[in-house]
Amino acid sequence: MPLVALAAEVRAASLRRSHKDPWSTDDDGGRTPALRMEAMARFHMIMFGSTYFILFLEHNVMLMLSLHDADTLPPPRKLWRIVAVHGIYESGLEAWTDTESGVLWLRDLFPHQRYNVRVLVYHYNAEAFSSPGDGSADRILPFANSLVAELCADRQLANAFKRPIVFVCHGFGGLLVKRALAFSSTRRAQAVEHLRSVFISTYGIVFLGTPHNGVRKESLLSRHQHSLIDNPGPSQFLLNLLKGSEMLQEIIDQFAPLMKRFAIYNLWEQRRTKFGEMSTFVVDEDSAAPAWDNAERCGIFATHDGMIKFSGAHDHGYRVILETLVRYITNAPTLIQRRWDKDVEALEHERQLEVEDLMKPPLQHLLSDNVTNSNRNKWFIVPRCSSTYFTGRRLHAAVVREKLGPVDHLDQANRHKVCVIYGLGGSGKTQFCLKYAEDNKSRYWGVFWIDGSSEENAETNFASLGQQMGKGATFTGGMHWLSQCMKPWLLVIDNADDPEMDVSKYFPVGSSGHILITTRNPGVEIHATVGYLRFGGMDPEDAVSLLLKTAFPQDKSPSPKSDSRQTAQKIASELGYLALALANAGTSIRRNIYTLEMYLRHYLGHRKEMITSKSISTAYEANIITTWEIPFRRIASRESMEYRDAVDLIHISAFMHFDSIPEAVFLRPWDGIMSQAQFHGSSSAIQNGREWDEGSRFRLRTALSILYNYSIIDHDPKQAVVSLHPVVQRWAKDRLSVADQRRWLSAAIAILAQCISPLMEASGQRFRRSLLPHIEACFRGLKELYGKVGPDTAERAAEIERFAWVLSENGLWKRARSYQLAVLEFRTKKFGKSHKLTIQAQYSLAQSNFILFDIGPCIMAQRNILETHWWARPSFADWMTWPPWKPEHVPYCIALSDLTLSLWFAGRLDLSKRAGERAVTGLTKRLGSDDPLTLTAMFNLARTYHHLGEQRTSRGLLVEVLRKRKRLFGQNHLDTLMARNELGMSFCVANEQLPIAERMVSNVVTARKKLLGEEHAYTLWSMIDLARVLTLRQRPHEAITMLDKVVPILRRTLGETHLGMSMAKANMTQAYIRAERWTEAEVLLDELLKTIPKNHPDSIVATLGYIYVRSATGRMEEAEKECLRVLDVIAKEKILSASSPRTLAVVEQLSLIYMKQERWKDLETLKNKYPSIDPSGKKQFNIWLR
Repeated sequence: MPLVALAAEVRAASLRRSHKDPWSTDDDGGRTPALRMEAMARFHMIMFGSTYFILFLEHNVMLMLSLHDADTLPPPRKLWRIVAVHGIYESGLEAWTDTESGVLWLRDLFPHQRYNVRVLVYHYNAEAFSSPGDGSADRILPFANSLVAELCADRQLANAFKRPIVFVCHGFGGLLVKRALAFSSTRRAQAVEHLRSVFISTYGIVFLGTPHNGVRKESLLSRHQHSLIDNPGPSQFLLNLLKGSEMLQEIIDQFAPLMKRFAIYNLWEQRRTKFGEMSTFVVDEDSAAPAWDNAERCGIFATHDGMIKFSGAHDHGYRVILETLVRYITNAPTLIQRRWDKDVEALEHERQLEVEDLMKPPLQHLLSDNVTNSNRNKWFIVPRCSSTYFTGRRLHAAVVREKLGPVDHLDQANRHKVCVIYGLGGSGKTQFCLKYAEDNKSRYWGVFWIDGSSEENAETNFASLGQQMGKGATFTGGMHWLSQCMKPWLLVIDNADDPEMDVSKYFPVGSSGHILITTRNPGVEIHATVGYLRFGGMDPEDAVSLLLKTAFPQDKSPSPKSDSRQTAQKIASELGYLALALANAGTSIRRNIYTLEMYLRHYLGHRKEMITSKSISTAYEANIITTWEIPFRRIASRESMEYRDAVDLIHISAFMHFDSIPEAVFLRPWDGIMSQAQFHGSSSAIQNGREWDEGSRFRLRTALSILYNYSIIDHDPKQAVVSLHPVVQRWAKDRLSVADQRRWLSAAIAILAQCISPLMEASGQRFRRSLLPHIEACFRGLKELYGKVGPDTAERAAEIERFAWVLSENGLWKRARSYQLAVLEFRTKKFGKSHKLTIQAQYSLAQSNFILFDIGPCIMAQRNILETHWWARPSFADWMTWPPWKPEHVPYCIALSDLTLSLWFAGRLDLSKRAGERAVTGLTKRLGSDDPLTLTAMFNLARTYHHLGEQRTSRGLLVEVLRKRKRLFGQNHLDTLMARNELGMSFCVANEQLPIAERMVSNVVTARKKLLGEEHAYTLWSMIDLARVLTLRQRPHEAITMLDKVVPILRRTLGETHLGMSMAKANMTQAYIRAERWTEAEVLLDELLKTIPKNHPDSIVATLGYIYVRSATGRMEEAEKECLRVLDVIAKEKILSASSPRTLAVVEQLSLIYMKQERWKDLETLKNKYPSIDPSGKKQFNIWLR
């Protein structure tokens, strides 16, 4: 029915009792009774004397009320519009009417006639928001659309289409107006551009108690705490008013770009509202009046409902509102007219562009992926497959594919294409990416997955990638490999939620990749180069389909018109259309916990209980956790053993990382994990403290099956891993008391520690790497529950020590060292420094210091160990050795062997030789010459001989070690390779059998690349040694090419000051010298001299190279001065002996200078002091860094 006809029919129907209809004759105008009834059903007329209210009713009972005398309306061309919008829990007129006096201030107090203002009151049915199961995915949008449409119609019919508007909003009404203005601002198409008039004409908004940032949970629940027992509690929509909700954030995001166009006044309540025994502010000041730069703010001394009710012109708050409205009315006309002029001009320009686009010829072709029918994919490394129940998101997948574009089409800015998917936890972001990766697998040469939940996990994943690709198990190795890959790849960085983490540091260098990021942090969108998607609830139809598919997997989904589908629609609506909540609910229905028809009622009861928990702060958390809690309570209520095992598994998993928990963790020995004091009366397989027999294994599989069938966990039997959703895992932990949290954290730590063998066998390295995220999760748990990670019991010290072993094994040496230091301090205090556990902690700490080339602390720790073993001899017989101050028991000799290696690195070669010789003698006597420990001591001693210039002795030991290690360990064992590499270098240093040396070291390089990866420290070490051999074989250019590849890797992985970098630069210097590239050699030597300690023998070697370059470039005087300075330092500080090869090499260079300058007398004096110098001037010494 036309709007004018409906209005006339309403007036006729409502005035028939006693008022003459000013719009019609005495009859009904020919209208039928049926038509009159239709009009009465859709309209309502409220009479206040000569003032009438026209209520335009549409779906959901929305009404527009005009508060004016029909006979005294001002001319339409002078009409202003003030539109009042009420909040929830109140109706259109009652909201603005003082209950005691009956004064409706918008009509009775405000001088609308003086200012030619027409006041409209917008009314809507609040039950549409508060009734469970009612509404759509965006319940506000239909009401916002109707507000805009009604207001446009009223203005058009009143011939006031461009007149200014001021909104006065209370509570939720302000959110509705913000959503309406955002909607109006987007109506630019020609067919709907008239709806844009509301946005253009709005001058100001007065917000009274509007929850811009949401309401507190206590405030929302206070209205329901005294309700009847069967009251379902707040609806899904009302829960979305909580602070931090997605709905509020979406409104904020939409309104933020528009708000500077409007004059805004925020007012907040200053009196608490009573709800039974409780009183609270319904909307806090920080939510009602945020600190916006362009907004005024003021408090009103009234309750939330009372702040918009006034009985007189002097009531508190009324004069503030009156002044604001009058000021807006006075200032608006000129500004609004300018806006209209600019907008008309802009729209005309857009229409012109549209015409030009239509005139363009059609594109001849579209960009394509140029993908052949064959599958180009080689690598597909993702943690698990997508859910079999995955439903919907087809439009999102198409949008992502369009944003990323063809895989062979490079970004114009020469960068990767990054698309960010952010939204609520449980909205299906991870499942979407899993499904997208599967569907688009054939487009990419490689698909890779990174867990972005923490920096540690991301770096561990990249290290695993580097290991798989043969680059070494390091973060930089994996990043570098992907950066160098020129073939198209897709990288998914999942769960990058931490606002403190810079996710861009995990973008490889280059431009050939597509990157998808999932996050709950909207701030990550700044890293998107091709756009972002916001995930919230699913499409309502898809949500219903997912619910029914999981509830009835064997049956066809009920038809759209069936009762089952209507019931499912109500359930889906209350679950916020969240994918995870829908899947959990469907599982509960499938497992017959509740029927489809009964589920909603029971769910609402559970949610009303759950929302009171302090750990639940948002609607989406309440929905997900409630749908999880329902089946979990069913499992926990069962008394059978397998169900109790299932509950225990959840409690333990709550303190590990949520993703990819290895099933093997629960199949390891369990001796001594838990005591009866920890677990009173429990008899589950996990808590019995014994090894798992086949029966226990069956129980584990049964428990996992129970949890999987109830959708509590995701169990992938192919990859043998268990996963939980992060929201679910957090709740599994938060639902426990603090005491129980500590108890189950201890259980998780003990289980993980038992998985780590003290022998650290090489065969278990891959498994131990998979434990890293769970070790990190336990560390975080200790920090949260105890405030520190350090040990407080002997058992905890042993567990942290094992965790540190795994960190060290995977290159996290600095973190490992910090934990090892804490363990050492605890054990020293508790047991004393001589206890075997304290010695073990010292040994671990010394190993980490050695790996980090922090040689000083390493030697100090090893000396402490040596001293302890000196006093703590295993038996009385060990005190009877002669001399007694030189014991030979095995632990003491092992400590000597370790000290030999450290002293060698420190350049203290004489001490290293003495320690090594005693270690070899003692171990040979006690263990025999074939024992691996003896061979290690012999190898360490051989290195020392090697650098002391005792090549024959060194080579003899190395040959023996190599032969025996080949027999004991095999040709390609890491220890065998180390001996082979060192033997090859002994030939190199002696300048003998260089072809054999090249072949031996080259074979070691090949083997280490295969076993350890191209970027492992040992692989790089052997490559540096091979470059040294090539230089001596007069192939310096090949050496330079090899080192040019090694140096950037060292810089990335070890740093500029690491000893490995010094070795590489020293060898590069020698290659430059052989190639007569003097400038490059001198630059490198300058860098070396800055990094090597002055008292280290290697500083002499670097200086020696510097002397050689100066001599070769004719700077004899500088070279001579440097020679004399170095020899003086050696003599005074006793860095080296007079017979050391390094010392003699300097003397040799000085003698060559004297010979070139024919200074025979100085040469004779030098030779008398150092008689080892060849009088012929032939070069005898090739000195290199170790």
